[in-house]
Amino acid sequence: MLGEELSTRSGVGIVVKIAGRLVNLALLVMVVSLAGCGSSRHHFVYVIGRDSEGVFAFEETSSKGLTKISGSPFSTGSVPTAIAVTPSRAFAYVLSSGGNGVLTYTVNSTTGALAATAGAVATGNGPVAIAIDPSSQHLYVLNQTSSSISAFSIDTTTGALTALSGSPFATVAGPVSMVMAPKGSALYVVSPSDGIASFTVNPDGTLSAGQTPLAAGVSPSFVTINPTGKFVYVADSVGNTVLGFTASGASLSSMSSPVALGTTPAALTVDQNGKVLFAANQGSNNISALAIGSGGSLSAVSNSPFAAGTAPSFVIVNSSGDHLYVADRDSGDISDFSISGNGALTAASGSPIALGMSPSWIAVTD
Repeated sequence: MLGEELSTRSGVGIVVKIAGRLVNLALLVMVVSLAGCGSSRHHFVYVIGRDSEGVFAFEETSSKGLTKISGSPFSTGSVPTAIAVTPSRAFAYVLSSGGNGVLTYTVNSTTGALAATAGAVATGNGPVAIAIDPSSQHLYVLNQTSSSISAFSIDTTTGALTALSGSPFATVAGPVSMVMAPKGSALYVVSPSDGIASFTVNPDGTLSAGQTPLAAGVSPSFVTINPTGKFVYVADSVGNTVLGFTASGASLSSMSSPVALGTTPAALTVDQNGKVLFAANQGSNNISALAIGSGGSLSAVSNSPFAAGTAPSFVIVNSSGDHLYVADRDSGDISDFSISGNGALTAASGSPIALGMSPSWIAVTD
């Protein structure tokens, strides 16, 4: 029985005798309540594809499976190319390459449903990548065709975007990928022809060009960064390698020799602990897992690479760091892998998740 005997009252609540032990009831209730608060936070996964004018939305269940969110898919502009959710979880933004614009959505924190706000905001031509600063106050769009970065302030109440002074900012020719430093102090951009460029992010969100772009293999295709911001990694889709750089703000220095990946690596991501780098190898239909050493060095995880769907084009680790989601472009699905302590991958129950479209980008909430 819960309370065999009421023992006494303390300064913070009632003390009861349970199974022969004195337990402060108020403290017990507080602990249970706090545990409940932690478990009530919802985690969402959003997927877009260039051939579908919609955001496919899922909630991550307690067992780490994905369940479709009511109302999904949510309508977008033509040829959606990228999606991002503010760290505050209040707003989501989708790039429309067909419309050369960015669309704003409010996020229902309980259900994960998206509600579009009025109209799209113009970007440069051919927007392909998106980044949001950690404070949820500034948004950046990489424009491939116009070789520029559009920078906006975010209204934290409505999500509305306003172009910053000096935007768009010129960058390397035909850029394809961009990543922001974890503290929001720098941006890194890669171009197949010009390598990797860097920018300082000023306090007002505007950009200042960093050092002269550095070579990054034969044809750089994607850039990512580790959680400390010390190491930047670039995939070379022609050389089938990944190259490492040490970073200090907008200053980059090349690390050791390139490390081999599978065929045609199209995307990279690093887990939240900064211990493993994952690469989506579009040409060989698999995922490379590389352990990250203390100095940023890379070494293959045992049994890597791991088979995925057809033409994996994007990878991202979930908020708790124990699952990897892969956008399989040509098989039209998401591969879901559980991540072991050393970075090895195991297909999760229910994987792959069929979409009926060609996924190209995935965003997750914390």
